[in-house]
Amino acid sequence: MRLFSLVPLLCGLAVVAQGGLNRRFASQWGLLGAVLLNMVVATVVVIAVFAAARSMPGLWPGASAEGRFSGFTPWHLVPGLCGVVIVLGMPLAIGRLGAVQSVLLLMAAQLVTSLVWDALVEGRPATVARVVGSAMAFTGAAIAVWKG
Repeated sequence: MRLFSLVPLLCGLAVVAQGGLNRRFASQWGLLGAVLLNMVVATVVVIAVFAAARSMPGLWPGASAEGRFSGFTPWHLVPGLCGVVIVLGMPLAIGRLGAVQSVLLLMAAQLVTSLVWDALVEGRPATVARVVGSAMAFTGAAIAVWKG
């Protein structure tokens, strides 16, 4: 396994931890309060990383490129909106379905979306191995949710 393969694993851990903790914090501050704090922390951290990367070009290759925000379109807002959907939606789902079912449904949706994205956007065709592997994971998720 390549070292970079740990990044998606870390992201998977983060989705569960973020959703579960926001759900817990929602009982104290309400879900919107918990999500607001989440987004404030994320904004501060990203600004600090961005500033550090801009001041030390070797730290994050490409971060110091000129014209960083040129060519803005409304499509540039979509990833941020997706983040809000994830940060608001996962605590709600975990509260109603539990972490396992919520993450399995998340994974199933990610598998289908990933196959379509790779084929249509990245130009990586949906090979038999990818489709069968995704179908097996999707089936496992469906069984766990159905029998859950």
